[in-house]
Amino acid sequence: MIEVEDLKLTYPGAATPAVRGMSFEIAEAEVFGVLGPNGAGKSTLQKILIGLLRGWRGRVEVLDRPLQDWKADDYRTIGVGSEMPNHDLRLTARENQQFFRSLHDGETQSVEEALALVGLEDEADKRVFAFSKGMKIRLNIARSLLHRPRVWFLDEPTAGLDPVNAVAIRVTRGGLPPRSAAGSRWARGGRWCPWYR
Repeated sequence: MIEVEDLKLTYPGAATPAVRGMSFEIAEAEVFGVLGPNGAGKSTLQKILIGLLRGWRGRVEVLDRPLQDWKADDYRTIGVGSEMPNHDLRLTARENQQFFRSLHDGETQSVEEALALVGLEDEADKRVFAFSKGMKIRLNIARSLLHRPRVWFLDEPTAGLDPVNAVAIRVTRGGLPPRSAAGSRWARGGRWCPWYR
């Protein structure tokens, strides 16, 4: 599903590489985590894998295709949940999800299904400005699942969540739609290391 060989990236003007000779493989339906201190290159690696950074060297294949050959349509097969949720705070959770769902022209799951996966089904009609940080993160995760991605990238998926909801998000992987495969999850800090295999 994902193959990385001898991946390197040095930012312009930087004295040391942000990613230095990284190699790994992730099989379909495998959960894979990258752990390390701030500045270790975790977010840089994710940005490379989702096509946001260029200028890297090495071999990268996602869904059995070289990343440099990906076209706009290929990116519809991945879901990305960033660590900094960005929602329209004036809208309800349901309205936010409906908006993002409308951007996808392929098959999607219902807003209700996505909200239920992250335990927000009872909060669907509340305005997001009243949500806690953890609720906004869960809403962001729900959004990343709307289009039933084959590969799922999350940056710090449990940051800002209380222990109960962090466990719920960890279990969400088991409730993914059948067409989806959890490809990668990212975390800084080892609190939930057993989850990352």
